[in-house]
Amino acid sequence: MHKLNINLLGWNHKDQIGPVIESVLKQTFTDFELFYMDNASQDGSVDFVREHFPQVTIIANDRNLGYAGGHNKFFQMATSELVMVLNPDVQLTPEFLSCVVAAFDDPVVGAAGGKTLKSPGSPAIIDGTGIMIDKYRRGRDRGQGEEDRGQYDRVTHVFGCTGAAAIFRRRALEEAKLLVASNRYEYFDEDFFAYWEDMDLSWRLRLQGWECRFVPEALAYHPRKAASNPGGYKHFVSFVRHHRALPLRIRRWNWRNHLFCIIKNDFGTPLLRGLPFIALRELAILGYILIFETSTLGVVPEFFRLLPKMLEKRRYILSHKKITSEGAAKWFV
Repeated sequence: MHKLNINLLGWNHKDQIGPVIESVLKQTFTDFELFYMDNASQDGSVDFVREHFPQVTIIANDRNLGYAGGHNKFFQMATSELVMVLNPDVQLTPEFLSCVVAAFDDPVVGAAGGKTLKSPGSPAIIDGTGIMIDKYRRGRDRGQGEEDRGQYDRVTHVFGCTGAAAIFRRRALEEAKLLVASNRYEYFDEDFFAYWEDMDLSWRLRLQGWECRFVPEALAYHPRKAASNPGGYKHFVSFVRHHRALPLRIRRWNWRNHLFCIIKNDFGTPLLRGLPFIALRELAILGYILIFETSTLGVVPEFFRLLPKMLEKRRYILSHKKITSEGAAKWFV
């Protein structure tokens, strides 16, 4: 049995998955099995992998299960001590796996990931160095958009690990999973479908007392477009232009799911102290949507349809948490 199972999840990513698979097969750490799970692609992705990478185990779904559903299916079938989720637009450097796997020698680590850059070359622009969350409950990738000058080159605990390339301890996942029906559990929340599932799962791992570890020596490249606006909020005009260019479904999932993260997982004194800041930010987001992106409001009926289910999940999560209010307060920096 391999120590690590890796799930590369794709949906019509034939033009991207080749270099990703090659980067995995070139790892110095070799005690792994690589799976390619296809979410009912129509571009010949499955045939491409079967022809060019016969050593990869293929799982072909008959419908698109989304990010959450696809990886949940993998978690349920994996047999290894550690499991990894991998996006089809991420390429790993050869030492990535060996560096991240070593972090699990610490028994408190439930999840770990490395540093992702936008692309090779100079200047190196950071895509993320772990998920952080502040008193406004704004979840973000630490350092995103900054030039990499070594300012994050220290092994440290972070709030969470990005789902683009993260490794999890199976025991931690079992403790953080959600009971959603009689004898049916979810790891990533399948009602999210896509976006913010990594934040939500990280939050539940932390509520169970597990730590998430950032390993700077583990380097990968992730040239995603969804968070590529230079300067972020500081350059408001370009931010509006960039954000409005994103597909409508992404903007709707992004707004809906970040609210569900708070509703499901926040609690106690930290929540009470943070309410003024949370309300201020959410009013600002709503005002922005009302002025610049009214089409995003189309997700409101779906939000209220799912709200009772989210509140039920909240009751389950908080009834099983192991962390106290005092322990959670230090997360919101």
